[in-house]
Amino acid sequence: MHSKISNRDISCSRDAQRSARAHAPLRVAATRGISLLSLLIIFGCGRSPTPAPQAADGGHAVPSVQIVKPKRAIIHREVSQPGAIEAFEETPIFAKIAGYVRKWNVDIGDPVRKDQILAELSVPELEVELEQKNSLIQLAGEQVEQAWKAAAAAEAALKSAEAQIKEADAGQERAVADHKRTKSQSDRLARAGQSGVIDKESVEENRLGFEAARASLSQAEARVLTARALRDESKAKWDKILADVRVAKANGEVARKNHEYVKAQLQYTRLLAPYDGVVSTRNINTGDFIQSMASKERKPLYIVQRIDRMRIFVQVPETDAHWVQTGIAARIRVQALPNRTFTGPVTRISWSLDPTARTLRAEIDLPNPGGRLRPGMYAYATLTADLPAAWTLPRSAVVTEGDVTRGYQTYCYQVEDGKARRLLIERGTGDSERIEVLKKQTRANGPWEPFTGTEEIVKANVSQVRDGQVVRRDEGGE
Repeated sequence: MHSKISNRDISCSRDAQRSARAHAPLRVAATRGISLLSLLIIFGCGRSPTPAPQAADGGHAVPSVQIVKPKRAIIHREVSQPGAIEAFEETPIFAKIAGYVRKWNVDIGDPVRKDQILAELSVPELEVELEQKNSLIQLAGEQVEQAWKAAAAAEAALKSAEAQIKEADAGQERAVADHKRTKSQSDRLARAGQSGVIDKESVEENRLGFEAARASLSQAEARVLTARALRDESKAKWDKILADVRVAKANGEVARKNHEYVKAQLQYTRLLAPYDGVVSTRNINTGDFIQSMASKERKPLYIVQRIDRMRIFVQVPETDAHWVQTGIAARIRVQALPNRTFTGPVTRISWSLDPTARTLRAEIDLPNPGGRLRPGMYAYATLTADLPAAWTLPRSAVVTEGDVTRGYQTYCYQVEDGKARRLLIERGTGDSERIEVLKKQTRANGPWEPFTGTEEIVKANVSQVRDGQVVRRDEGGE
């Protein structure tokens, strides 16, 4: 039985043939891709597979860390800060007394020598007062001379009184002798008269002689008293005149002191340079009335600066203040002198910090031959110091956390038995590469111990390490 093939079947057959011819290239490409993949699998089976990272700590990958040990090293500290140049000394010149400017001798920029006269003032009343004090000195001298002459006269009178006393004493002695003699004679004659040997007239005459001798004795005693009284009066006058001499001398000394005072005041009419230097400011003109230092509204007449040596001032930040000491090296560059570098040690520090800027003031003294450095210039200073050798770690191995309110905590990681252990440390100073490590605390609240140099410390990427984490040692450490 022959099948009947309709036109629709013939059409479907043709469409199927065209579709097969269209998809033939795709089938060829797929077949080739499968063959290539098969070859790669066949040849790759001969190689060892790359081991996957081992897992630990709950499936986390074991990190690879570099290990370093503490090393004794010299810490090289360096800080660079802008600074200012100032004169070694700067002295404002004021007038101690009020007066008029008679003349001024120097202007700004003029070099001056020590004790050179910068300007002179005129104070007429002081000049008159000085003449008055001179006259008082002369008067006091004359008064002293007059007192000495009076003292000489009093001394002579005293000597005369003493001589009169001696004369009166001698007269008294004679009167006493005469009195004794006449009394003895009178008594003997009176007895003889009673016996009738001598007449009564002779006895009476002798008695009268005795009475006269007794009167002479009384007179001699009175003369002695008078002479002594005169001597006492003369001595009193002598003492008074000596006191007058002392007073006159004291008045003369007062007059001389007053004269010296006025003379010293007149010395202030000359304004002198305090040292060798240069004048940087002048506020004075001929005929100006200058107020004294007691005046509140005043400004310096001159400002003199000493420039043979200069001071370079540097403000060191608080974080670097603890290691800045006198004697450390300093390099100074000056903006106006680009081809020069000045060197010298830090001469002095203020020790205390400025509470506003939290900076330490350091000064470097530099010689200034030729005057190339000038006050007010801008400078840039670099202070350097090599601290004594100590145990150190790379800066990348040390972490400091915290703030000033909660406190700071510094730590590193020590590798023990394949695990990283957090190690609290007490750090010192450091430089750009290394940090000084002073002590370590191996367990919480344990004692602080010194470093020995045998500790194995994680060198870098400390933030990726956890306490107790298993780590793999990398041979790239120090």
